[in-house]
Amino acid sequence: MLRHNWLLACFVVALTPQLAAAQTKSNIDRAAAARDAGDYRAAAALLETEQRDRPRDPLVLRLLGSAYAYDGQYEKAIAVLQQAQSIAPADQDIALMLARTFLWAGRREEAAATTAAVTLADPANQELQPLRTAIAKASIDERETARQLVTSATLAVSDVAVRGQNRSWHQTIVGLAVPIASRATLSGAIDREDRSGPIDTRIDLRVDTGLGNASYAYVAASLTPKADFREQWGVRAGGEMGVTRAVSVTIDLRYADYGLTEIVAVEPGIRLHTADNHLSLSLKSINLWAENDRHRSGWSARGDVQVTNSVKLAAGGATYPDTEAGITRRTRAAFVGVVIDLAERVTLRTTYEYERRVQSYTRNGIVLALSVRF
Repeated sequence: MLRHNWLLACFVVALTPQLAAAQTKSNIDRAAAARDAGDYRAAAALLETEQRDRPRDPLVLRLLGSAYAYDGQYEKAIAVLQQAQSIAPADQDIALMLARTFLWAGRREEAAATTAAVTLADPANQELQPLRTAIAKASIDERETARQLVTSATLAVSDVAVRGQNRSWHQTIVGLAVPIASRATLSGAIDREDRSGPIDTRIDLRVDTGLGNASYAYVAASLTPKADFREQWGVRAGGEMGVTRAVSVTIDLRYADYGLTEIVAVEPGIRLHTADNHLSLSLKSINLWAENDRHRSGWSARGDVQVTNSVKLAAGGATYPDTEAGITRRTRAAFVGVVIDLAERVTLRTTYEYERRVQSYTRNGIVLALSVRF
């Protein structure tokens, strides 16, 4: 019996590496199947389990970094791929994946440097040319975006029912956006609204900056001299951060002084979208404090779909607290619109808007906006 147990122990010891290899192969195969099905989060989870057993295996690290990258977790992907590269500096598959991830994360210069290193080590690599082409296109797009100056003009006409009487409201907005850095834009607008008697003219300034990894931030300020129904002055800030290739989180913060009251608004949100942004759904929670710090809440939803290369449709709805003339009321709104690229640098937007402000007015409006890029 003792001899049999000793032989069995020897057999198990001899078989353990084969069992481990089979398990490894199974995990990697399952991760590959999940990746091919587009479930990058599941692929990453399987490879994370494998990494715990083989923390310095460059193959596992490369596959894990790739899964993170395809899932839009670019910074995690870069860290893992750089670790893999430090272990296997001659592995050009790792270097190429790292270059792609740099590019997807908006770090074009690092993508170009990594690609140049691969070119020196393996000039005949077939994956180099498509990667170089993508980097060159990103460079051109970056320069084109950086030098574009955009002018816009918006006209809105609304039929408004107020206490049983119909009125016509008119709004005109003239705007200009100027690049001030490779990823930053300064924009300003003059917004004049005529409500069949009261007229407010608001001046808006805003700075937007790209942060890479499909993220951006903005700060803005507004001033309304001799305000009637709009804020006397206000400030805003916010932005969007890509969490994965399909999910982004948003935040908008606002303070406004109406003279009679001050308001603070906090609007966290989430945007679900395809990798190419041709289809997206945005949801926001609206929280407003006004009039003795009383809290009111609401929500908004918006969907966008790119129908063709030159036509985009958008629609949405909301119920939210809104302040005018220092008075906050519940407002319900909906809109549907279309954005059409009339030419390479000319875009037309037309929108139908419905708005009902409780115990105040009901508005139906048509908006036409034209923007030209130089």
